[in-house]
Amino acid sequence: MPVPDRPARGPRRLLRDLTFDSVLGAITDGTLRPGERLLEDDVATWLGVSKTPVKEALARLATQGLVHIQANRFTRVAAVSHADLLDTLELLGLLHGEAVRSAETAPVAEASVLADALRAAVTAPAPSCHDLLDATAPFVELSANPLTRKASEPLENRAAFLLRHLDVALPVADLHDVVTEADEALRDRRWVDAGRAVTTLLARDSLAPVPATPTS
Repeated sequence: MPVPDRPARGPRRLLRDLTFDSVLGAITDGTLRPGERLLEDDVATWLGVSKTPVKEALARLATQGLVHIQANRFTRVAAVSHADLLDTLELLGLLHGEAVRSAETAPVAEASVLADALRAAVTAPAPSCHDLLDATAPFVELSANPLTRKASEPLENRAAFLLRHLDVALPVADLHDVVTEADEALRDRRWVDAGRAVTTLLARDSLAPVPATPTS
């Protein structure tokens, strides 16, 4: 066969997107801490890129609440607070709950696998918001509504960042009826009821902030 001029490649990603992903990863994995100053020159040197994609990436991160930019003064990783975390989780609860409800029209086999995983997360002895979000996020990907996916992504990034540094508890004793409803609805594939239960579990009034452990 004729030798191609260049090797086959997958879809080419823009440098600004790769830069965004790199800085996002460093923020959500805790490499870059809340309040840490972000100098464009330093980030560009770290990633081996020019300042232009760095500037674009930081501006995009700012729209997601992950970076705080004050023009001509500073750019830093956003601060964290339990109030912001509760607000973020409540909005995610609405979107992820809607995604669970929409599983009614999804392929049965795929939806059933996700339902079983979500049941396991909900009925765990000590369920966490991490586990609940991990189990509901695949429903967003399964959703036929692209707006649900588009709206969820920045909130999921923000939740990952906030949950890296803060925690909230799901007081299952107080939420026994909701947990039971979620379990039974998922078992019976009653998607509307299951989605409603997910929204309730992630609502501000359902969650209890966990005080930070003092560091020595």
